[in-house]
Amino acid sequence: MKKIRYFPFGYHMTNGKIEIVPGEAELLRLITARYLEGWSLLRLAGMAEQSGIPYRENAHDWNKNVIARILDDVRYWNGESYPPVFSRELGEQIAAMRRRKAIPQSSSRFLYKKLVCCRCGTSLNRNSKKSPRIYWDCKTCETRIGPLDDEALLTATTEKLLAVCRNPQMAEPEQATGDSLSMQAARLTNEIHQALNQREVDPKRLLPLILECAAEKYKTCRIQESDHITMKISALFQEHGHDEKLDRNLFEQTIEQVILKPDGTVQLRLLNGKVL
Repeated sequence: MKKIRYFPFGYHMTNGKIEIVPGEAELLRLITARYLEGWSLLRLAGMAEQSGIPYRENAHDWNKNVIARILDDVRYWNGESYPPVFSRELGEQIAAMRRRKAIPQSSSRFLYKKLVCCRCGTSLNRNSKKSPRIYWDCKTCETRIGPLDDEALLTATTEKLLAVCRNPQMAEPEQATGDSLSMQAARLTNEIHQALNQREVDPKRLLPLILECAAEKYKTCRIQESDHITMKISALFQEHGHDEKLDRNLFEQTIEQVILKPDGTVQLRLLNGKVL
């Protein structure tokens, strides 16, 4: 039985010569153009299905895996075995975007959920649709950050985290201690008692004292909580003082936010509120 030879989509053989199929080649060019515009593989498969052009004879078979194979097939542009459907320059752009889109599956993806805008604190969206560079967009204040690729983001985060591991004192917040705030609250409490013991209570003087005292007591609770968190994360940093690479569990246990500035600078907000 004669073996049937299959050519890549977009080609057929005529009189012993491999030639481009015009209609299929047009669809290939449309797929690549939309991909560079940021369309997903699933959306591209739907578009190809709607074109009415089958991927194989007597069967449509369009799905995202088929689209991925087409985008990864260098035969469409390298000119070595088949006549090129599109230019080498366009093919290299597609290959570069394919590599970039594979990066989110790498070791840096866990950082994304903690990335926030330095201006408004909103979560950031990774944007690599129309540029070989990666940017991070804030939908709230419309700040664009970068360019900053995944490798640079991971490197900067790692350097910050390892620095505090080697010097856990960096984790201590720069604020008043819980003891000093407790003394302030105690002083205000005494003033309130003295005001209440007066023969004629002055509401205009008493109310501000009560509000200020309540605020100081709230601060004391927050500071005492922060002190506890600081002790906990400092102990964790101490344990990792000799690390040479980022420990993901340590990151999850100690980092609240990864703050990005417009120029791509990275800051870390620890769970106790300290910003590095």
